[in-house]
Order: sequence, then C-alpha cells, then structure tokens
Amino acid sequence: MATDKLPDLFTVYYMNQQKVFETRMLLDNQLKTSASSEEQKSSGKSAAADIEAEFNPPLLTRLKTKVSGEISSEKQQKVVDTLEYVNTKSRLLYDIMKRCKVYTHKDEFSEGDLVYIGNISLELLNEEEVRGILTIMNGTLDGIALPEVGGLDIGHMMQSFVKNSASFKLKGSAADGTLYAKIPIDGDEMFESKYTIDDLLIGKVGIVGIYKGDLEPNELKSPLDYFQQSGKTKPASSIEVVECGGEPTAPIDSDKATVNKKGFYIDVMAIIQAVTFKKD
Repeated sequence: MATDKLPDLFTVYYMNQQKVFETRMLLDNQLKTSASSEEQKSSGKSAAADIEAEFNPPLLTRLKTKVSGEISSEKQQKVVDTLEYVNTKSRLLYDIMKRCKVYTHKDEFSEGDLVYIGNISLELLNEEEVRGILTIMNGTLDGIALPEVGGLDIGHMMQSFVKNSASFKLKGSAADGTLYAKIPIDGDEMFESKYTIDDLLIGKVGIVGIYKGDLEPNELKSPLDYFQQSGKTKPASSIEVVECGGEPTAPIDSDKATVNKKGFYIDVMAIIQAVTFKKD
C-alpha cells in the first residue's frame, strides 16, 4: 500500500540526473546558493545631572549658576549571518518532490503529473536477461577478439550495443493497481552510493516520476527486445499438447503468466529509501 506522505529524510538508490536537473530548472530556473539574515542591535545609557556652582571672581559680583539636565549615549551594532547552500543531487530532487502529487489512487492522476509513490515493493521482470547483460557490462568478455573482422574486441562491441538498448524492467504493487517502470542499463554508475539493482528489490522504496497512464505488459519494451525476438524460436512451454482422443490444449506461455497484468507506467526520475530519525 502506498504512503500518503513525503519523507523528510531519504537516501537515493537511483537517480536520472539529466531528468532531475532539467525538471528542476523548469520550475523557476534558479538555484539557491546563499541566504542572509540581518539583526540590528542597539544599547544606550542615560544619567541625570544636577550641577550647582558658585563663583567668586575677584572684583566682580558673586555669580551663582545651576545646570539641570540629562546625559545620554547610544551604541548601534548590525549583525549579518550568511548561510551558504550546497546544491547536491538530493537537494535538487527534494525541490521536485515538494511539488509532486502523493499517490493514493491512480484515478486522481492524469498523464504528465509529477508523482511520488511510497512504500512500494519492486520485483525485476527480466532477471535472467539482466544477469547476462551485467556480466557483459562488467567486462567478462573484454579482450576476446575476432580475427575474421580485424581483431574486433567482442566485449567492447557488446557493451556499446547493450548500453544503448537494454533496461531493467520493474514491477510493483500500488494501493489500487500494478506499477511498471524501466531503468536504462547505461554504464558502471547506474546507481547512487555504490548501490546495485538488488538493493532496490529489498524492502519498501519510494518512486519519484511522471505518471504515464495505463500500460499493457507487452508494451514494456526496450530496443534489445526486438533483436532478441528476431530468430527466436517458439518456446517449448507454448507447444500445443494433444492427448489421444482429445482436443489440442491452449498454449501456455510462462512469461505471460507472471507478467500479463495490466497496470500503469511511471517514467522514473528517482528511486529512494525513506529514512526516519529520532527527534530531540
């Protein structure tokens, strides 16, 4: 079930930095770098004076004078405090999160809405594919050359191909439906703070992104899918089975049995972990 509250403190698992920065700049095209506060202080002292004096100058008539009044002094001091802001990726993301609609029910949203969906458990739909891709991205095939094509390094070639075509395909359960999302597999630093895809699959996470409306599972594609499907043979699990004297049974597709559930799609900007802390 999704939470209806934005977290005050969080750690970032994944962030699409380009999307976050561009969206943040669209809000007001300004980044706060410093703030200052000014305080005016003043102090003063006063004292009453009552002076009486008598003078007897020679050859003159006696002169007597009396002076009454008040003596005062004032000192003013101006104090200016300056606070410097560090515009981290998390701060940019939080500026966006403050403008998100918090997900409670999908019917409350329209395509294009900035949304935050909390307390979501994710699962990886294309795990076998991803494990093979990560093996390639980690350089397992580096150094394997093909003499037939001039010594082309097959590892580097496949990394370049995978980097521009593969994605993590994610599924989650929201309060009133199924959520789908994709994260591009685009290099060594796909996740923040040395996290991996496995960290996103443990416990509950929060998703910041753009609501894109309903989605059929077969629409959750990446360019790599087209290359895999070309020349792909019909899986054994979908072969019709005919028993003696019986009618052909309907083909069984194990992939569709686990994935084929209509849901809604989120264009992901970030995936975070909400953090709670003890208040003094």
